[in-house]
Amino acid sequence: MRTPDDLITGVEQVCVVVNDLDATIAHYVEHAGIGPWAVYTYDAPDLQNTKVHGKPVPYGMRLALAWTGSWMWEVIEPIHGPSIYQEFLEEKGEGMHHVLVSHNCKSLKEAIAEFSRRGCPPAMEGSFKGTHFAYIATEGPLQMTLELVQRPSTEGYTRPKPDYWYPAPPDLDRSPL
Repeated sequence: MRTPDDLITGVEQVCVVVNDLDATIAHYVEHAGIGPWAVYTYDAPDLQNTKVHGKPVPYGMRLALAWTGSWMWEVIEPIHGPSIYQEFLEEKGEGMHHVLVSHNCKSLKEAIAEFSRRGCPPAMEGSFKGTHFAYIATEGPLQMTLELVQRPSTEGYTRPKPDYWYPAPPDLDRSPL
């Protein structure tokens, strides 16, 4: 059953924030059979328009993505600068950090405005190679952080090439990439 005031329409991804990305993804492969992992570095100059709590601030991270069916897994290791990932590690230690959700708004800007109107402003924002993202400060009312993403038009869009794959590149016939 849906409510007349629907905002979130689906869940796309779950993310953990860690101190050691490589060790963590090795554990996911070994203990849960999740992989292969596409590993990226998000940093300047490709990481742009970065804000933390509304203030422009540079930060960087390494992240890894893997899929089980249509479900995306993400592991993030902050590498420099203040960020909500670093805050999380300092306050709570490693663990589940956020959930990427889809929404019924026409744009990321509209979704940010609607969440802000509901008392949940953006905690962190940025853009990476044409994909814009925002983390919404929902940990108070929802007990977790939500991430929103606006990717370039799906027509002609291909996910950026990763820095490397762990443990090996995927079977491209079965990969969502």
